[in-house]
Amino acid sequence: MKLTNKIATTFFLMGIFYTGIMLWSVRTKLFPPLFYFIIPIITGFIGYLLTIIFLKSIHKLNEGSKIIYSGNYEYQLNIDSKDEIGQIAKTVENMADDLKQTHELMYQSKEEIENLKEIKLKLQEREEYYRRLFEYSNDAVFIYDFDGYIIDVNKKASIMLGYTKEEFCQIPFLELQTEEELTKSKAAFRTSSNTGSVRFDSVFQKKDGSPIHVEISSSIVDLKKGIMQSIVSNITERKEIEQSLRESEEKFRTFMETANDLMYMTDANGNITYVNKAMLNTLGYLKEEIIGMPFYEILCKESLEDSKKKRQEFLQMNIDTHELIWETKTRKKITGEMKTVAIYDDDGHFEGMRGIFRDITERKKIEESQRLTQLGKLAADMAHEVKNQLMVIATRTKICLMRKPSDQEIEKDIQIIANQCEQVNSIVNRLLTFSKPSKGDFKEVDINDTIDFVVNLVEKQFSHNNVQIVKNYLSSPPIVKVDEKQMQEVFLNLLRNAFDAMTDQKGLITISTLKENEHLQIDIADTGIGIPESSMKNIFHPFFTTKEHGTGLGLSVCYGIIKAHNGDLKYTSTPGKGTIASVSLPIYHQDNMQSAAVHHN
Repeated sequence: MKLTNKIATTFFLMGIFYTGIMLWSVRTKLFPPLFYFIIPIITGFIGYLLTIIFLKSIHKLNEGSKIIYSGNYEYQLNIDSKDEIGQIAKTVENMADDLKQTHELMYQSKEEIENLKEIKLKLQEREEYYRRLFEYSNDAVFIYDFDGYIIDVNKKASIMLGYTKEEFCQIPFLELQTEEELTKSKAAFRTSSNTGSVRFDSVFQKKDGSPIHVEISSSIVDLKKGIMQSIVSNITERKEIEQSLRESEEKFRTFMETANDLMYMTDANGNITYVNKAMLNTLGYLKEEIIGMPFYEILCKESLEDSKKKRQEFLQMNIDTHELIWETKTRKKITGEMKTVAIYDDDGHFEGMRGIFRDITERKKIEESQRLTQLGKLAADMAHEVKNQLMVIATRTKICLMRKPSDQEIEKDIQIIANQCEQVNSIVNRLLTFSKPSKGDFKEVDINDTIDFVVNLVEKQFSHNNVQIVKNYLSSPPIVKVDEKQMQEVFLNLLRNAFDAMTDQKGLITISTLKENEHLQIDIADTGIGIPESSMKNIFHPFFTTKEHGTGLGLSVCYGIIKAHNGDLKYTSTPGKGTIASVSLPIYHQDNMQSAAVHHN
């Protein structure tokens, strides 16, 4: 029921009630006159109560509306009446829900607006940052469309080429390059259309017409709008340095290829990566043969061990200079001074080495010849002085022996002196042989007979000391033309050396003769203690000896005699197993053999 109907019905019923009471009272005269005054009061009070009841919902609606208006949109009116008040209450509650949603949306919108403002500010800051990067970049930056027309450039572009920004906008990007570079540049840009980016070198032409070498890095910025960007770096200085390096490298390579010294390079594993022409010519290798070869393969055995020992020291010092002996492809030995430098990368890792080898073989021969000449002169002077004094001692000793001393002890001592004089005289004669040239008595001989003569001299002594001599001769050896006495001295010396290596044990000496091309070779092999590797390179040096009472002249004299016969003397030895002395003499031919003068120097 509507509120107006309720109020009207209330007053209508009150009127009927009041009228009925009054009429009933008059007709019955039941109530006193005072009652007629009380009835209106009661009726009014009832009306008042009814009004309060009706207005309570309105008051509740009013208070609830104020609460909702204050912002408490979740407040519930809880008015369940079906009249207009209830409808208004429902409407107010719905309005509160709408206001709540609107308020939330407004709050969210406010946050979004603040976020948008913050994003906009950051975008502006970012844009300003990139604008500064663009403007103040160390490289020139060009923005242009797919047709090549420039849209924007930075300050560096103007500084680099001399155009203003307005002038740039009138010039297609490709026309900044020289005509010689256009074809390459167009091809590069076609590549960028497929890959999205491209990097290449080119040459720009400045406003004043001068060229400038540049590196261009281009990329598509906006495919839809057809915008490209190119970062252009000035590489003129780098190009000049590269050109200078190429010229220097070419000069260096020319120098290396035309140098008389042997030059090479290796990798970290010691494999050869480069050699110059002098090294190829000297060693006799083809380039494809030596490239990739381990460096140690061109060293002779004694230098190989020495080089390996020095490797660690070399890596620490980075540079090394020392003498080495190389071997050619045909195993010919070359003595040289080698200077080596280690190569390291930027991180300090060993990459290999570069080396220069100077052949000093001839210089060594000259130095050795000079040394031997001086040594020979000194030996001759000493020998003459000693020989003069020795002759006096020997003569006096013989006189004493001829007088037959009565005291046997004195006679024995004098005999010892005489024997020692003979030994000293033998040493002096060797010194004279070493120091003085002499003409040999060359004749055709059967080398087997020469060796047998020497063997007969020593065989008894050797056998007494458990050393057996085995002969392994050619039945008909080629004829050689030699000074037989000098050859006997050589073989006697070689046999005594073999014997001395086996005095403390039972041993075997094998003498073999064999033909090697145009030479007759005589090998004297023993089963002695061998020669230490450290001593092998010095065995032919005058006065070098490993014997307690040796003079160090025996092998030196032998070597000189054999060389004077156009032959060769070599030693090979295995410590603990034995040694082989090999004498090589040229076979005699009547038509081409000439008598040789023996000259130990």
